Amino acid sequence: MNRLQVIRKPAGVQLYTKGQSADAMFFILRGSVELTDERTEIAGNGALIGALEFLNKMPRKTTARCVTETDLFVITEDNIISLFQQRPRIGYTILKAVAAEAVNKELNENKDTLQAETSKPLAKTLAQVLPDGHPHFETTAPAEFDEYIFYSSAECPVCQTEFSAVKLRESRLITKQVASDFRIIYENMEPLWYYIWVCPGCGFAYPRKQFRKITPRQAAKLKKALVEGSLQFEYSSRRTLSEVFAAYYLSLYTFDLMEAAPQLYGNLWMRLVWLYEDCGEPEWALEAAAKALNYFEEALLSGRRSDAGDQQLYIIMAELNLRLGKKEEALRCLMEAVNLRQGNDGYRRLAADRIQDLRSQ
Repeated sequence: MNRLQVIRKPAGVQLYTKGQSADAMFFILRGSVELTDERTEIAGNGALIGALEFLNKMPRKTTARCVTETDLFVITEDNIISLFQQRPRIGYTILKAVAAEAVNKELNENKDTLQAETSKPLAKTLAQVLPDGHPHFETTAPAEFDEYIFYSSAECPVCQTEFSAVKLRESRLITKQVASDFRIIYENMEPLWYYIWVCPGCGFAYPRKQFRKITPRQAAKLKKALVEGSLQFEYSSRRTLSEVFAAYYLSLYTFDLMEAAPQLYGNLWMRLVWLYEDCGEPEWALEAAAKALNYFEEALLSGRRSDAGDQQLYIIMAELNLRLGKKEEALRCLMEAVNLRQGNDGYRRLAADRIQDLRSQ
């Protein structure tokens, strides 16, 4: 097969088995594929599977089975040149996916080495969670925020500690503006200060609305790693901005322990961008923007969303690229949002208007 063709596989078909020689890699256009080794992962639209084994002439590390009817490119030595000639955008996406897979492989190997060299859990002190040189803020939550919050009992899904957590009176929030990166700005209130709940018992930190939405397997893994008392944290009765940042970084640490999905990381780093911009820390905001962009790019390759969800992600990525001085990349992302056929017409118009604005500058 010298030309690049779309191949359709029915649900249940095995693409390859662990230990086989790797004579191809697969780019998923539509559907989902289950990858099984010591653990099971699901690869969806835009994911590249089997690349490192194929490119390095290695035996397969996993078994791959179609969970649903799946459309994919089968990329071999015979047609890989045709891929870049016929579908350069897909070729570029695949190059990024190969690089991401290589980075993930190195990170996993480093993690395995660390775990092999020490029997201690991967717990950290609170001071170690914050990056070196992180600014300190004495600012406290304004009294006007009090009108929009109330306290409720919560239970940690990791250690079962009960604690008092802040919820928002969302019916009272009044939208003042929706920014081009979809940030909602409210009158007299900033919900970013209350986005992360932290268990005072074990240090489990997670976005408020998803706090209970971890699997039993994830909870068991976190329980082994979070040593009770080593990450003691509790918000003050009127929390400080430094506590807010500490909670976000505790949540990132939690994500690391549970190997969270890229979009969760991206969403958190995006909120850190907004927080750093609010408090006048442009260098930290740019660093957070670069991290958010990397995770959102990875999410596009590895996750499954609706076309409207992808449109929104492309628009956010465009705004991040603009922050980082990458106007051409921003325009490319906006064009992707415009060209998604099954997407949302409102997002399509938003992206098209943003393209006109940028080209007129």
